Amino acid sequence: METQYNIAYCYHGKQNCPPGFCWGPGIKEQYKLMFIHEGKGRYSLNGREYELGKGQGFAVYPDMRCCMKADETEPWVYSWIAFEGEDAGELLNLAGLDIDAPVFRCDQPAWFDAYLHEFDAAGNNKLVRGLALKSILYRFFTDWLGGMLENRNPDKSSSAKERYVNQTLEYIAMNYFSHIGISELARMIGIDRVYLSTIFKEKMNISPQAYLLQFRMNKARELLELRNLSVADVSRSIGYSDPLLFSKMFKKVTGLSPTHYRNSLQEPPGGIRKKTECL
Repeated sequence: METQYNIAYCYHGKQNCPPGFCWGPGIKEQYKLMFIHEGKGRYSLNGREYELGKGQGFAVYPDMRCCMKADETEPWVYSWIAFEGEDAGELLNLAGLDIDAPVFRCDQPAWFDAYLHEFDAAGNNKLVRGLALKSILYRFFTDWLGGMLENRNPDKSSSAKERYVNQTLEYIAMNYFSHIGISELARMIGIDRVYLSTIFKEKMNISPQAYLLQFRMNKARELLELRNLSVADVSRSIGYSDPLLFSKMFKKVTGLSPTHYRNSLQEPPGGIRKKTECL
């Protein structure tokens, strides 16, 4: 039987700290995961002090005296997600954190930002917002814990890359007809756009932008076989509002204009046309 965890969202936020800004010593009522986007500072917990910087994070424990102080010359920019629940401490333990080892690392800052954006966009309706926030929190922990466990197991170091690439392929397949770019893809997946381009090209031998273009044009080939659709209909169906731009990109990929491609199609015996394969 699968383990069910009981945790609840409390609040989230992000702060550009002024030089030397200090919170504490004091206690918080909830658990918090803090992530440092820029700069550096010091975190004190349970009699220990940690010098931390960009790409690192730390856990705050309820009713535990702690202190957070921004650097005087390079003050940190950090964000946080606060949560509570009877299983909150256990989830942190699963990630390898406790009051004597509260620090973790995350090399993809955009990943944390993506969840902050989702929390911000959860909506105002109380019932719907509550469900949305709970869903986002559980997905956050699923991703975060998965990444932490992979980092503790070097044999699985490539699995995160594969997951990101597969998520990109799935997102393109489901949204190729929408206005999407590499920045949007990276934000939805929760990683840096440059990192996404790098790992995608490693696995697919093609950039995400080029893959998206080829995917769209393969879909266009299929649609051009349907004689009841105009070129403008096909253009809109694959995400191009401008038929002239679509025709230009189609010719760039196939060497033929959409009209010439359609005219070049030969009806096979029996009237059954072979479907163009997609990437």
